[in-house]
Amino acid sequence: MIRAALALLFCTASVAAAQPARPPLLVGIGVDQHLGDRIPLDLPFTEAVGRRVRLGDYFDGTRPVLMVLAYVRCKMLCSLVLHEATDAVRSMKLELGRDYRVVTVSIDPDEESAAADDRRADLLRRAGHPGETDHWTFLVGADHPIHALAEALGFHYRWDPTTEQFAHPAVLFVLTPDGHISRYIEGIDVSPVVVASALRDAARGAIGDPIAQRVLSCFHFDPAERAHREQIDHYLQVGGGALVIVLGSSIAGLYLWERRRRSSL
Repeated sequence: MIRAALALLFCTASVAAAQPARPPLLVGIGVDQHLGDRIPLDLPFTEAVGRRVRLGDYFDGTRPVLMVLAYVRCKMLCSLVLHEATDAVRSMKLELGRDYRVVTVSIDPDEESAAADDRRADLLRRAGHPGETDHWTFLVGADHPIHALAEALGFHYRWDPTTEQFAHPAVLFVLTPDGHISRYIEGIDVSPVVVASALRDAARGAIGDPIAQRVLSCFHFDPAERAHREQIDHYLQVGGGALVIVLGSSIAGLYLWERRRRSSL
């Protein structure tokens, strides 16, 4: 959470300050908000257990859906987003399965269903719902349906052949029970209260307001430059060093003050 908070602080500060041009890999990476649009529910995918399904199978007209686009092999930004989602599931008063469901869709067309199943099992354990695979779906699929879904959501990402990773934004999608986009939520530091409120709104078919694009644009991870991690690590090191200096100076000052006070007695 400390790293996430520092990432958010850094992004906010970066918006106000002059920034150098984005690395070429990140040009065009981001989110176009398509609030109120309906995603294509006829897209074919494979469930984590290997069963062929349609995306619409997970929209029952009753429960809203919390959707995450990620992929198993991603150990950086995807892990942060998925962990924030699991923390929200664990903390919310809404009950997974009864009040809403979670659908994760891999953006990697080479992802295997067995790997997706293992990742889902880990996420469910972290969320406090071990074995409840009926309520948290992890879908894999071919390139076409993945891109069609991403395009409908306004989720722009790109494969980097140099590092063999995807550059992508970090965002959660909240959809109505019939598949309309109700809300976008930044995926780095997610408040369970915000997620719960968005799900309640989506359950009654409400469409939320757009979030600031300048905030979304911060939540990118450059797998080539590892920019965010290195910058956050730098701030942690600088902050730790500064804390040591401040504490040391305070202790030294108190020691000198005490010596002077005693000598004056």
